[in-house]
Amino acid sequence: MKILVALSDPSVFSTLSQAIAALGESTPSFAADSDAVVEWINTNGGCDLLISEVYLTPTDGFALRDALLPYLPELKVIYTSQHDVSPYLDRFAGAPFLSQPITANALAEAFSTLGLQAAPLVEPTPAAPSPRPTPSASAPKPRVAGTPTSQSNAVKPAAPTAKAQAKSPELSPDLPPDDLVGKTIGHYLIEARIRDLEIETFYRATQTNIGRQVILRILKPELAGDPAMAAKFMDDARARAKVTHTLVTTVYESGEHEGVPYSSNEFVPAPNLEDLIKSGQKINPVTTLEIVKSVGEVFDFFNTSGIQRAILLPRHIILKAGSPPRLWNMACKEARDSTDQQKEIQNLISMLLPLLAEDESASAAQSVLVKIRELNPESTTWKAIATLAESRIPKAKPADVQKIQAQSIARVKAVADSKKMSRRNAIIYSAISLTLTLAACFFGYRALTRNLVEVGDLGKMIEIPAGEMTIQGQNVKVPAFKISKYEVSIQEYGTFLKDLRENPSKEASIAHPNQPPGKSHIPMGWADMNELTPPNPGYYTRAKTWSRYQEVPLSIDSPVFGVDWYDAYAYAKWKGQRLPTEQEWERAARGENSYTHPWGNEPNLKLANTGSDFTPNPDPKVGGQNDGFKRWSPVNKPPGDVSGYKVYGTAGNVSEWTATWAEDTEKTGEKVPVYRGGNWKTADEKTILRRGTKLTEFQSDDALGFRTAADSN
Repeated sequence: MKILVALSDPSVFSTLSQAIAALGESTPSFAADSDAVVEWINTNGGCDLLISEVYLTPTDGFALRDALLPYLPELKVIYTSQHDVSPYLDRFAGAPFLSQPITANALAEAFSTLGLQAAPLVEPTPAAPSPRPTPSASAPKPRVAGTPTSQSNAVKPAAPTAKAQAKSPELSPDLPPDDLVGKTIGHYLIEARIRDLEIETFYRATQTNIGRQVILRILKPELAGDPAMAAKFMDDARARAKVTHTLVTTVYESGEHEGVPYSSNEFVPAPNLEDLIKSGQKINPVTTLEIVKSVGEVFDFFNTSGIQRAILLPRHIILKAGSPPRLWNMACKEARDSTDQQKEIQNLISMLLPLLAEDESASAAQSVLVKIRELNPESTTWKAIATLAESRIPKAKPADVQKIQAQSIARVKAVADSKKMSRRNAIIYSAISLTLTLAACFFGYRALTRNLVEVGDLGKMIEIPAGEMTIQGQNVKVPAFKISKYEVSIQEYGTFLKDLRENPSKEASIAHPNQPPGKSHIPMGWADMNELTPPNPGYYTRAKTWSRYQEVPLSIDSPVFGVDWYDAYAYAKWKGQRLPTEQEWERAARGENSYTHPWGNEPNLKLANTGSDFTPNPDPKVGGQNDGFKRWSPVNKPPGDVSGYKVYGTAGNVSEWTATWAEDTEKTGEKVPVYRGGNWKTADEKTILRRGTKLTEFQSDDALGFRTAADSN
């Protein structure tokens, strides 16, 4: 098998060569940049396996692969880097990723992912660094190999690691099943029992109505008959649901099944610190400091928000590769034990010090932990500890997304290089030159146009006349009002957030009276994750800069999503407007003739962006066959989703918050805001008649947005 290694750092080549030798393969060849890769392939008649640095120059590893595959369709690719590559997960297209330094075991796993046969691992004999190989003048033609595997089999990228980085711990194994495994509670199909505590059991489950995997916490049935225990369980669930912090897991909803209370929580498929301790592994200095930073920021948030919480345990700290450490939601109505801040700080340091890898790279992190332990308890705060840890976290390179894209279009080679090659060489070079030229034109065009809004009348209000109609079985008269023609877009919401950043005093004046103090109006998934280096762009940056998110198109003309009810309320008030009542929303959507769909009484899957053609399959070519959109569409698309009053997007795209509150369908005696309309994720032919009363005002969803209304003049 002909293996070519393309690395910008030649010092890594020796270690990688030894790992390849341990798999029984011959010494690979070396290329220092993408131009050298093309030259070597032309000289040697092809390549079976390319192991490429992601941040290669002048063409990055992704663009290089895309240019070569039309000529080498059997080419296998493995990516590597010592830096964080999580912002580029959508560009791997099933290729495995290996963080540096690369071990023989990791390489063997990547070979297996690609379906490559390798000899059993053998211990390589220590040798002097391999010299840069000289390409051979002739070589056999490349053998036929399978195509790259699907994204689901890819080796996931990891965050920057120190030399002593241990293998990521595995998730705790599932416990033996009990009577609830395999049953459905409410909308939740219970799949496995994963943790058994004194008063409750944790299960992994799927929320069947939206296809979301969750952690389901269920009070033990023998305790459910105690009214005090059941009330405490529900009170704690409500307390957790009010926590809105990016580093804390989300609580979705709570309910009761056959007298037994439960709550659904965000599922994070990653091990926790307790798993790592049980596996006997160590953690690198960067991860250690990031844990301290995350805990400090979260506990400072809890303290300033007046939120009580449980005592920190190792299982509360979640370690997901490529992301900052997060904390399991520890909020509660009343803490069982009082939290002694200084004692907690000491416990955290005592927890981390034994786990720190013992080598030269760990000394800086160790000194930070010792310094924290010795701080004056009277003047120590969680915020100060987080700031100290952050100041000692190494700033990784290379630069952000813009730089890697700039590398993709830089130094385009054309006729001069092709003249030096054979006719075959000229064909490949011309193809790469054309690819990069088109990329340069595309990114240049995007740079000029990406800030332009294509929907020219965003924010336009439609006058809806007064009239009578039957709503939920009752004949009601709806006074005249105004409603926005479109759902509030990403562009419009971005303007709102920008104004709040520049004028923070406005926040108090637009907040709902019941809104928790200090609550942010930044939607779920909106912001760049600056804890990562380089930052992982949020959906606003992706929509504005690249017009793509989660493998599908997303523009600033698409509806804002991930907003909770308080966010929608604040935006509407900032706009000098309000949220529409449920009756107003339904009248605007159904029109003067009270149709069951905006266009009439007959369903038509092609006229609205609904979930009838949605699939979680990450392949962008799968899904969207009915309406042309797999996920979000611009607020004026599809053009058929328009009511008789010329109000767009009520049958699909995103469901919408209203000003109306109603009794929760799953929690008797509680009021929740009503949301209306179909969306891109839910396959429901009711479209505009779809009505939801099960999300609290603190909850959000990537298929839930809003529009605004105003009184008629």
